Amino acid sequence: MKLVTIAAIGGLVSLCSVASYGQTQQLPIAPEAQLPAKPQEYALESTYRTSSLSVVLGWGTPYGWGLEYSHLLQPNWDVNVGLGVGISGGKIGVGTRYYLSPERKFSPFFGANLVRSGRIDNIELDVNGEHTEYSIRPNALLHLRSGLRWQPGHVGLMGTLGYGARLSNDPIVYSTSYPTPSPMLRNWANSFGPGGIEISLALVIGLGR
Repeated sequence: MKLVTIAAIGGLVSLCSVASYGQTQQLPIAPEAQLPAKPQEYALESTYRTSSLSVVLGWGTPYGWGLEYSHLLQPNWDVNVGLGVGISGGKIGVGTRYYLSPERKFSPFFGANLVRSGRIDNIELDVNGEHTEYSIRPNALLHLRSGLRWQPGHVGLMGTLGYGARLSNDPIVYSTSYPTPSPMLRNWANSFGPGGIEISLALVIGLGR
């Protein structure tokens, strides 16, 4: 009987030792906890399609009343080409825009365009009884622009204010068949010439993804 009691006590002591040892060991770490933390992502998102086609209307626009194709090089930076017709003749050129908040529906932007304007001959102008005739020669222009793009989905709008500076000499040539125009008449002719203030609105249609 004593041997049985001693054996029972010994077995109980062994079980307690094993249990105590198991509690002191560190549990294995789950595989998920051992994975390195993912690096923080800084990729800039954009609500714009990779390519866009715009129909542009307004006064003093780089491409006149015409069409513009733009392509995103980065989520907030595009390049564009366009052509159209303005009151100072046909226009064709290239440009770029930088968007401040392309991840939002509304985004301000800044841009610049290099444009070649065409030629128009024999334009008649009559102001307050004073008459003259002039032609507009081809001209190179630099347009500096800023505006706001609203792109809620596939179709959006873009409003722009800017200024076009002529890079060559005065493109307006007056006919020698008329008296030398007065400063007032010259101002009127310049207002219809290439360059000057831009106020425009474009319908932007997204293409692709």
